[in-house]
Amino acid sequence: MALVAIGVCIFCAEMRAQTTTTVTTTRGAFTQFVPDSETVVLRSDTSTAPARYVVTKTTTVVDETGAPVAIQNISPGVPLSVDYTPTGDRLVASRIVVHRAGAVGTAVTSGPVTTEQRDTTTTTTRPLTHEEKQALKEQKEDQKERMEKEIERKKEALEKAKDKLEDEDHH
Repeated sequence: MALVAIGVCIFCAEMRAQTTTTVTTTRGAFTQFVPDSETVVLRSDTSTAPARYVVTKTTTVVDETGAPVAIQNISPGVPLSVDYTPTGDRLVASRIVVHRAGAVGTAVTSGPVTTEQRDTTTTTTRPLTHEEKQALKEQKEDQKERMEKEIERKKEALEKAKDKLEDEDHH
């Protein structure tokens, strides 16, 4: 019975979807913050159009030591690193690091933007699709069947051991 209880507990666990998100870091010179659109604009020599990053309530803005910085207090030309994720046609900033002048390169205000990418795994809760629900149901049924077979095998082993003990007691 303990094995059945363990099996039931396994099935009670909340399902979470695993997604891999690519977070890109771009470096460049701060141009402006547009409060109405909650957008940070970065300038580079590599593109004629400035790069625009959406700032959300979850975006953190810090200096190199990790201390919070008010985005409105950043001066034009200050070097920044922006961690962002493409979401639709927008680049959503998750973290902005304000660097000391000269920290991003020798030409702070006109240096090229450098970009690096890294993959992160995010666990999110979302409704399961019909196919996912069906696959989960089949997986649970298979696991239940395996557990029932294991329980039956152990019951048989216990019965054999019990019979053997009883035979030894009668002799």
